[in-house]
Amino acid sequence: MLYSQVAGQEEIKTSLIKSIRSKQISHCYIFEGPKGMGKYELALIFAQSLFCSDFHEEPCNSCQDCIKMNSLNHPDLHIVNQDEITIKREDIDELVESVYKKPYESDKKIYIIKDAYKMTTQAANTFLKTLEEPPGDAVMILLTTNVNLLLPTIVSRCQTIKFRNISKKTIKTYLIDKYDQTDVMADLAANYSGGILNKAVNIINGKDDVLEKRKEIINLFDKIIKTDSEIIYEVENYFEDNKDDIDTIIEIIMMWIRDVIFAKNNMINLIINKDFTNLAVSQGETMKESSDIIEYLQAASDNIKSNVNYKLAIDNMLLKIQEVFK
Repeated sequence: MLYSQVAGQEEIKTSLIKSIRSKQISHCYIFEGPKGMGKYELALIFAQSLFCSDFHEEPCNSCQDCIKMNSLNHPDLHIVNQDEITIKREDIDELVESVYKKPYESDKKIYIIKDAYKMTTQAANTFLKTLEEPPGDAVMILLTTNVNLLLPTIVSRCQTIKFRNISKKTIKTYLIDKYDQTDVMADLAANYSGGILNKAVNIINGKDDVLEKRKEIINLFDKIIKTDSEIIYEVENYFEDNKDDIDTIIEIIMMWIRDVIFAKNNMINLIINKDFTNLAVSQGETMKESSDIIEYLQAASDNIKSNVNYKLAIDNMLLKIQEVFK
């Protein structure tokens, strides 16, 4: 595993490498960011770097420590919470028992706690005691989507590293270089990834159906604007059946309307859904010149999140769309 194999997060990689070279290693780190941002991958590479006997900017990948890390079979690497629902006190008790023992082979022991926010109150309090008297040869890395989900007393004793969304350009280049994707497909996946690399990879591998959902919604949108208001009540069923995905649906609709606006203004090169360019041009011809539809959709999304009447919010949104395209 190498830092260069992880797309984006350059500032974080530089900071971790610098800390190793200067031998200024914290006893506990918090890697914070949305799922799919590479927190776990970088935690493993950082651990390998600390174990590596010949580290120079990257782990050497040839020493015994690196070989064992590449198979996740290093005796001084401990991973807590392998997809468990919660992290129980018993899990942390095992960590505490281990953390004060000498390393088996390396001069350090490294603990990665996945989804650290899943720690029960008892588990978190037990872990806190370890941070109050941390052993000198242990490095702990907590992974979480939101640092506010952890005890403040834990956060205050750790170095927090925030993972940022990766630029679309970086994701697109990564997909083309590593996965041999076409320019069009890489562009689509990058735009629909929300800046999360793993989501982009899942899109091109067919593990995320957002592009199929996109086709479904664009075709539904075309149906909405080309029929009278009676169709609204038929379309309601779709939105009711897909209530759990409403954020994604509205996001796709907004991306599509932006494409239509680009088409209307002869800015074809900026269209994201290039395989629907002709439809975007056609719809752009019927779209009213001055429209606040994007702002309206964002407000509709906010209303739904605020538990405003779901059916009413959807009805109003659909009627607004028809108004703009009539």
